[in-house]
Amino acid sequence: MSRLVTAFGGELCVRDDGRGAADLGGPKPRLLLALLVSQANNVLPVDGLIDALWVGRPPRTARKNLQVYVSRLRRVLGGRLTHTPGGYLLRLDPSECDLLRFEERARTGRRHARDGETEPACGALAEALDLWQGRPLVEFGDVPYLTAAVDRLQEMHVAALEEWAELENERAGHPLVLDRLQEHVVSHPLRERLAAAWITALAATGRRSEAAAHFDTVRRALARELGVAPGPALAVLHRRLLEPSASARRPGPGNQLPRTLPDFVGRADEVQRALGYFRGRREGGVMVVSGPVGVGKSALAVHVAHLLADAFPDGLVMTELGNRSLGSVLRALLDSVGLPGTQNVAQALARWRTWVAGRRILLVLDDAVGQQTVLPLLPGSGASCTLVTSRYRLSGLDAVGRVELPALQEAEATELLGRIIGFGRVMSDRASARRIVHSCEGLPLAVRIIAAKLEALRHVRLADYADRLSGASSLLDEMAVGELVLRERYEAFWRDLPQQQRLAYRRLASLTPPFRYDQVFSEVEELHECNLLMPPAGEVSAHMASYGMSGFTHEFGRRVTGQTAVDAPPVPGP
Repeated sequence: MSRLVTAFGGELCVRDDGRGAADLGGPKPRLLLALLVSQANNVLPVDGLIDALWVGRPPRTARKNLQVYVSRLRRVLGGRLTHTPGGYLLRLDPSECDLLRFEERARTGRRHARDGETEPACGALAEALDLWQGRPLVEFGDVPYLTAAVDRLQEMHVAALEEWAELENERAGHPLVLDRLQEHVVSHPLRERLAAAWITALAATGRRSEAAAHFDTVRRALARELGVAPGPALAVLHRRLLEPSASARRPGPGNQLPRTLPDFVGRADEVQRALGYFRGRREGGVMVVSGPVGVGKSALAVHVAHLLADAFPDGLVMTELGNRSLGSVLRALLDSVGLPGTQNVAQALARWRTWVAGRRILLVLDDAVGQQTVLPLLPGSGASCTLVTSRYRLSGLDAVGRVELPALQEAEATELLGRIIGFGRVMSDRASARRIVHSCEGLPLAVRIIAAKLEALRHVRLADYADRLSGASSLLDEMAVGELVLRERYEAFWRDLPQQQRLAYRRLASLTPPFRYDQVFSEVEELHECNLLMPPAGEVSAHMASYGMSGFTHEFGRRVTGQTAVDAPPVPGP
């Protein structure tokens, strides 16, 4: 017999095959069911349930009473409610509970959105939003032990609204956005992402003055409640409303960038440095974003470029360099701006430079493996700018701005993990979440890989997975899910690595510590250039400096030298 647990839209109830609600008993059994549903498929300790049921003041008969309540619920729920050595467990599928169905649909929609699959993402997110019937478990008011779970669900609901609205705006579903968001933008005046979606839909349907008025409402609310101004994304949108971009009047390639990551986190200093470098420049400029494998260089470049869209009215163009030939890259660039290609590299280069010279575009050159491919593509004159990403520092490029991208801080990496697997899951075991991101060494790619695994393994406790990572014989091998494989990124890097740096990498990875600085001086310089060694922060004494090498980098280096991976030692200075 199927059961449906309904937690939205009023009282908590359990129905049999769509018939009337089952009798759950008095307030305590109902509260017990609410606690179990809020943590469905997770074991709840007996002591914790007792504490929650009697708000820290249990009677002497609390355990006996709890057993009676459980027995009553079992008559309704059957074998779904079981006792384990750790406490009580309520097993429910998404088809059996509207809360779980909401979460499952929201997660599915977010996953499709991350993969760039707009149609299924919109569908799944809309299904989740249709299930939401106001605050869940509302009959229990502000029971302390339910607050965190309800807050998590409400945060997931608003995030799903924002995600859905952005996707629907992208496919011109502006009337749908206006219809669904109307009540929510009033009740969430501090949600800038929600405000941006609402303003976009208003402007697209000709209600530009209302859009500007709503921006002003949000601006005042942020100043009054938080003492801050609107963020860059909302400010850019506002400028576009007041000063329609010249790109609407001049022919150009438009915005060719991929979609920015919806769960982009951190990097506030680096983003502001890049925005400050490019904004207001009358002449062209070049900035290099460099950093080690998997640190999120491309994600940062795309994020920054989208924020700069209003400053480059003739378009945003992006191409991947890698180990492609200059001719291949030029043909792709000419095609992207609507110019005829040619097999003659000199003619193609002249055609590209001529076209760029009369325009103001932002050119994003992704994954440069050396300056030899970058230099010819840089605009020779005019107001166009270039943003380059590379695993190398590209020290030979003169007169450029630089952003050296470090690993994420622990708090940022934990936030990224929470955005993917759900903040409620992270908050329920913060210590294990910190252990997991520590194993990822702050690399966004590694965090995303592990988060994708945990998203699929909803039944696995964070503590158990943290133990698995800490006991793994090879963390590098653990960093693989689907098409995201960290080892393959290192292998691609190794293939493109110049022979001199490849020899330096082999030599340093093969040494057994301790060793003298004069033994490895040249290796340190070579590997610093390609971001395989991280220098100490700030200036240091000439007699002591410690260069860092990540555990992933060191393990891969030991592999290519045929040795067993060990913990990466610091490289002592002179």
